[in-house]
Amino acid sequence: MTALGAPTTTTLAEPATTLAPAPVVASVDPALEAQRGAAADRENRDAERTRIAQSVATAATQRASNLDTQGDVIDKTSDGIKKARAKAKAEAAAKAKAAAKAAEAKRKAAIKAQGYEAGTTDPREMARQILDNKFGYGSDQFSCFDWIIKHESNWNVHATNPGSGAYGLPQSLPGSKMASVASDWRDNPATQIIWGAKYMKDRYGSPCAAKSHWQSAGNY
Repeated sequence: MTALGAPTTTTLAEPATTLAPAPVVASVDPALEAQRGAAADRENRDAERTRIAQSVATAATQRASNLDTQGDVIDKTSDGIKKARAKAKAEAAAKAKAAAKAAEAKRKAAIKAQGYEAGTTDPREMARQILDNKFGYGSDQFSCFDWIIKHESNWNVHATNPGSGAYGLPQSLPGSKMASVASDWRDNPATQIIWGAKYMKDRYGSPCAAKSHWQSAGNY
C-alpha cells in the first residue's frame, strides 16, 4: 500500500527466454569419405578371402580324412584279395597234387596189372618193363630174354615157322598155348612176352638158363 493507503500494484518482469544453440553442421570431406569406403571394401574383401580360405581348408581337411578312410578300406580290401588269392593258389596246388597222386596211383596199378607203361608200343621196351615189373628181372635177365627172342622171331609178333607152325615172339608151339595168358595172343606182344617169360622161368628157371640151353641144343 502507498502512504495514502491506496493499493500498490507490483509489475513482475517476465523471465528471459534462453535460446538453444544452433546445431553445428559438419562439413563432408569427399576424399575422406572415399577413403573410408575403400577401407570398408578392403575389410569386406579380406573377410571374404578369410571365409574362402577357411572353407577351402575345411574341405581339404575333410578330403584328407576321406582319403585316409578310403586308404584304410583299400588296404583292407587289398589284404583280403591277397589272402583270397593265396588261399585259392594253395587250394589249386593241393588239388593238383592230389590229382597227380591219383594219376600216379592209377599208372602204378596199370603197370602192376599189365606190366608196362600205358602207351608203350615197342615190343622190346615192353618186354624190358614186363620182365622188371612182373618177374623182378634185372638187365642181365632181360639181355638173355632179348637174345632168345631175336633168334626165335627177331621181335616179330606175327612170326610163323612154316614147318612147325610155331608162332609169335617166343615161337610158342602151338601158338594157341599163349591163350593161357589172354585170348589176344595172336596180336598182343605183351601177352606173348608174358607167356614166353613164364615158360622160360617154369621150364629152365630163368631167361639166362633158357639161353644156355638154347646155345647147347639149338632150341629151348
